[in-house]
Amino acid sequence: MSVPSIFIIRLKDGTQLLGKIIEQNTVESKIQTENMGLVTVKADQILSMELYDKNKSTFNKSYYENRFVNRFMFTPTAFPVEAEAVEYHNIMVYYSEFAIGVTKRLSVGAGFFTIIPTEFYNLKAKLNVISNKKVNLSVSGNLLGGDHIGHTLAVIPSLSLGKKEEFFNISPVFFVEDNSGSVGVSIGYMKKISPNLTFFTENFFALDNGLSIEDGFVFSGGLRFDRARHAFDINIAFPAGLTSSDSKVFLIPTVGYHLKLSK
Repeated sequence: MSVPSIFIIRLKDGTQLLGKIIEQNTVESKIQTENMGLVTVKADQILSMELYDKNKSTFNKSYYENRFVNRFMFTPTAFPVEAEAVEYHNIMVYYSEFAIGVTKRLSVGAGFFTIIPTEFYNLKAKLNVISNKKVNLSVSGNLLGGDHIGHTLAVIPSLSLGKKEEFFNISPVFFVEDNSGSVGVSIGYMKKISPNLTFFTENFFALDNGLSIEDGFVFSGGLRFDRARHAFDINIAFPAGLTSSDSKVFLIPTVGYHLKLSK
């Protein structure tokens, strides 16, 4: 009789189990652990299963999923906000944002200047059109405004190719302001590189200058420190113009914070 293999089972809340899989189906898995006895886990709570190798495995390290896969530092991805989730995001202290997962495919949110919200605000809605393990397609509508800047509408279709642990993202951005318009595109990549660390890069290119937004590009890359209910970003951005009068390249360090407020 063969001896059942030992697996590392990682759950979505960051918990890790080490044990033998006694029974498994589409609803739940029963795992015989050494310290906790027989544990039953719902199938939709399991993030991954890995065959345990004491010489290679890293069971002693905590594993946290990229819970905020629905966004980079500034731009959205095609992944939806978790249903019934309430999230808080902060970029460089001065910009705050709340997002609510209304259903599995629809989320709404509001962003604003942290100190004086009426100076700048962003009302948004995001609809996930296609959602499976390797392809996600969403469309976001954003109304940007403020006391002294008027109003701008931004429509952002986003396509993400790959799983949550590693994917490419492309998001054309269409701006409409009064009778003018502008087009840009955001190209990003995100990859889980360790049990509690995610690498991401997001790069924006202005393709047509019809607004007060200057032609140019922004390259950026950073790390996301993942935890069970929150994450912390550090990021370096390289913005530059495309005209001869504005061709300087400089660095902007940025930080971000993400928090899941709901259970």
